[in-house]
Amino acid sequence: MESHHTMMKYGTIYKRETLINAFPDTNGSYLVLKSNDPFPGFYCSEKNPADNSCKENSYYLPVYNVPNCHEDIICSICLGIYNDTKIQVCGAQMLLGGKFVNAIRIKGTEAKGIEKIVSVFIENGIRFYKQKDVSTYLSKIYLKSFFTIKEIETSVFQNTISSELFYFEIPEKLDWATFEQLVTFQKTHSSFKNFDAALGYWIHKPAFIDFVRVYGKKLKLTQLLAIKEDFLYNLAQYREQKILI
Repeated sequence: MESHHTMMKYGTIYKRETLINAFPDTNGSYLVLKSNDPFPGFYCSEKNPADNSCKENSYYLPVYNVPNCHEDIICSICLGIYNDTKIQVCGAQMLLGGKFVNAIRIKGTEAKGIEKIVSVFIENGIRFYKQKDVSTYLSKIYLKSFFTIKEIETSVFQNTISSELFYFEIPEKLDWATFEQLVTFQKTHSSFKNFDAALGYWIHKPAFIDFVRVYGKKLKLTQLLAIKEDFLYNLAQYREQKILI
């Protein structure tokens, strides 16, 4: 089945990525980190590991806490930027210096666009971390984002702005450790590894819908459905046996 009806959702995505300093050779006034390698299970020890075609390019700008509706301010600004430009901006939390800090995630533009977006946040009282040297490190990241999606198969959705992003519903809320184990097992034991996966949920009255977010360039529908089928099968086996074989 395929639906051309689009929906906007608001939800949260959990993922892990290695981050690097995006512009180390510039004298910028604020710190910009860039996604480098996605996890979990991105590089497998088996033959034919995933390659760079399933890396999603995102920028992360840490911000200081602002009292009184910090999240509301960020959410409002992000939605305004999205409606005006289709540049994807959202609030985030990420590890930096061994602790979680608030951040702005920007996708769909480069240095000049980032500069314009930063100026909008500054005008609204958001303060950014100053530029500094940051060595490559692995961070767990929480994104609070709007999704504009269409249903392309039952309980399978595609992002209408970033066509390489897909989502399929799962029957239960998973903790990160279980999710990472399942994806790593799937990539290690499957001939198709060229995708990135993250965990999330969005608000759908009267409940929350849990899903797996899949990213892959030129990902065919048959491949996407196979990823979903393998994941749900492995999840059922894990719940029944408490072990993956």
